[in-house]
Amino acid sequence: MSEKRGNTGQLKYDFNTKWSTEVQLEKDGTWYRATCREFRSFDGPRRIFIKDENGEWTYVDYKGPVYMFDTNKRTRKRNTRKIKYVKERKVEKRQHEKFQV
Repeated sequence: MSEKRGNTGQLKYDFNTKWSTEVQLEKDGTWYRATCREFRSFDGPRRIFIKDENGEWTYVDYKGPVYMFDTNKRTRKRNTRKIKYVKERKVEKRQHEKFQV
């Protein structure tokens, strides 16, 4: 029999995963929806859409820890506005791509 490999552990979520999670990618103030997995690893402004004590829905800034993507290892907040990966991925532009990375 072969041994299981890959992502066999359970990721730790310090928030209710049923809530709507958003991240702010640019400094222009635009918020974008994110999956819970991306949200927990995003190093930048984060907020959650929750129901408060009065039953009203509202946005709350999230001040919880930042984890490396797909792990339970915590990392420092540096406000890079990027997802924190264990290994930095090198992104190279292809010839036909005109956007900036």
